[in-house]
Amino acid sequence: MKILLICGSLEPGRDGVGDYSRNLKREFVKQGYQVFLLALNDRHASTLIENAAHKDISEVRLPASMEARERFIKLQDITETFAPDWISLQFVGYSFHKRAIVFDLAKQLGRLKISASVHIMFHEIWQGESRDSTLKDKIIGFFQKRSAIAVVKALKPKCISTTNGYYQKSLLKAGINTNKIPVFSNMPLGNGSRKKIHERLPAAFRNNSTDYVLACFFGGFHPHNLLAARIKELSVNISDQLNKKLIVTHAGKSGGIKEQFAELHEETGIPMHVLGEWPENDIADYLGTCDVSLSNHPKVLFEKSGSIAAALYNRCPVIILRDGFAEDDQKREEIEELKYITDIKRFIDQNTGFAEKYSPENAAEQYSAMFKLSVKS
Repeated sequence: MKILLICGSLEPGRDGVGDYSRNLKREFVKQGYQVFLLALNDRHASTLIENAAHKDISEVRLPASMEARERFIKLQDITETFAPDWISLQFVGYSFHKRAIVFDLAKQLGRLKISASVHIMFHEIWQGESRDSTLKDKIIGFFQKRSAIAVVKALKPKCISTTNGYYQKSLLKAGINTNKIPVFSNMPLGNGSRKKIHERLPAAFRNNSTDYVLACFFGGFHPHNLLAARIKELSVNISDQLNKKLIVTHAGKSGGIKEQFAELHEETGIPMHVLGEWPENDIADYLGTCDVSLSNHPKVLFEKSGSIAAALYNRCPVIILRDGFAEDDQKREEIEELKYITDIKRFIDQNTGFAEKYSPENAAEQYSAMFKLSVKS
């Protein structure tokens, strides 16, 4: 099978969907597929970038500064010379327009001559769907939705996917049927015996680690009004139920994280440590040593978070510290909002067989099965 993967940008570490596409490509190649990776509107590239890393893998990055007509001529050339069986558009509206209103993208795609089967993965949809949406959100979301529908009509995909049930329901209301392929871990599988980051924690903790519950935020950190209260609540539960103390850490990159953690420490009195940026293997090792991961991501959308998937892939259950903005009927032992966890010990010590669900291999197998089934239908 030959697959053309299209996304907005491919700058390593600067574009989540670009990193996702690269990892997905790697898994497809392991399955014996030929893969061509194309960035159609790369804001991190100043000129055309073409790489042939392997005889079966090609990569092209078309800079956003290139005229749209030239970029789509190049896309047409690639579809004709590579002759893929499948074209998979990894869609995020903001990758192609500053307000994610992509009517021009739909128009340009509609002009292409495509003989391959087409797939669209909606990593993001339009704003204005939640009960907390403002009038402005709803107005912008209306145009985002109409333009996303225009992309679907232009490409006439054989199958469409998204990452989570909430997006699935929203897309269905717009007349778009999808299947669900949750995001996989954006980190490799770590080795808990390697403790490079762990050794940077205070000696008071390392010398008495059995007296503590080690918790970690990873990646983008989005504070909210209830966060300090939730951290204190978690600390009290740990003290009451386990007779232990909570220590909270952050690993990875997030703007303003040192200031945010300092404020939380002042409010809660709980030890808070910013560990900074590290190579991905070290991050993965660290996640595997933590008792629990913490997240400010709404649970209803957890399946679109590579950071949450990274913790779960590394056998670290996740506690959500914010309220949801929509009804959530998902029940997963490995991830839960704090207010619904009654037994902290049971949650932390649960069986970690869930990890495999969040592997890139599992996601690639779901894609492969979908492509094969769609060809038969």
